[in-house]
Amino acid sequence: MDQPEITAGRWLLRPWRRSDAGWLVSAWADPEILRWSRYGAVAPDRENIERWLDWNHDQWRFGLRVGYAVCSADDGEPAGSIMLRDWARTESAETGYWVVPAWRGHGVAPAALNALSEWAFTARDRGGLGLHRIALRHSVRNAASCRVAGKAGFEYEGTMRESLRYADGDWHDEHLHGRLVCD
Repeated sequence: MDQPEITAGRWLLRPWRRSDAGWLVSAWADPEILRWSRYGAVAPDRENIERWLDWNHDQWRFGLRVGYAVCSADDGEPAGSIMLRDWARTESAETGYWVVPAWRGHGVAPAALNALSEWAFTARDRGGLGLHRIALRHSVRNAASCRVAGKAGFEYEGTMRESLRYADGDWHDEHLHGRLVCD
């Protein structure tokens, strides 16, 4: 199955393209995206982004990860990124997202997260992934991500102590949120 596009109101979730590499390099230069990233404190260069784009495509083919550019439905300009990972074996996945500075506060992340979740919960025979649960983790210091989770129907489930070392080198406590197919 080809990776589908997903409509999210005034946003479109579409597979990443090679032509997005320059935009991604610029986006990853944003200090806030790097700050909350799980990938480290150094922004990737174009060569690394191009490898990531190839890897992202392969991950979808193997049923391990699906990544999307979150774009304006009007002009196709990317505003952010969203993904799901690790669903193939358990019918449960984890999600993550980010939005570039120009689009923060415009409802991009909640709309994308809700649409991605609805698609992921849709039965496989109807074009979805047939998931039962989606988890969302973020640093307790990232209040914006906590607001996004709530707006997209993800229930707060608890705090995981020092669960991940972030780009600042510190071990951060993380909030765990979850959304079930029946929510």
